[in-house]
Amino acid sequence: MSTMTSLSATLPPSLRLAQAIGIMTSAFLSGGVLAVSYGFVPSMSQAPNTLLVREWKTTYRRGVAAAPALAIASTLSFAWLSYSLSFTLNHHKAEIYALAALATGSIVPFTIIFMTSVNGKLYRKVQDSKHLSRTEEMNESKDKKGEKSQELLDRWAIMNFTRGLLPLTGASLGIYASFYMTS
Repeated sequence: MSTMTSLSATLPPSLRLAQAIGIMTSAFLSGGVLAVSYGFVPSMSQAPNTLLVREWKTTYRRGVAAAPALAIASTLSFAWLSYSLSFTLNHHKAEIYALAALATGSIVPFTIIFMTSVNGKLYRKVQDSKHLSRTEEMNESKDKKGEKSQELLDRWAIMNFTRGLLPLTGASLGIYASFYMTS
């Protein structure tokens, strides 16, 4: 039996399911978040400013609808694995699963602490864009703090990319604990 198979096969099915859920949901979450920063934002950089912020709003709302559930599912799965293994000979794995839960779950406080300000500014740009004429749409002036939509979106993309690395770290730790650590 291969090392990879034997490590997971010794756990009960409920813990193997928790491994799969934790790894898959954190990896999926990370992929979605990173794809927005890597794919969406650069492709929108040529769009008029009003379209830019409106499309950001649509994309942001889709993320808000899906991301919290994925983060919770992954975090709870890793936390349950950590708790379940903490009083066994697999306590070292329990520590890695705890770190995976922490990494994945930290996407929520990261968003609140570091991204709330720029999210608010982008939302204000969306609201302001509803009152612009066609000419004004093409020639966006800077807001009160001198920030243009594209500048705000670029800053948001960098923070969002950083945020996407958190569940990727959780998935990586989950894979390591599940398949490469020995008891």
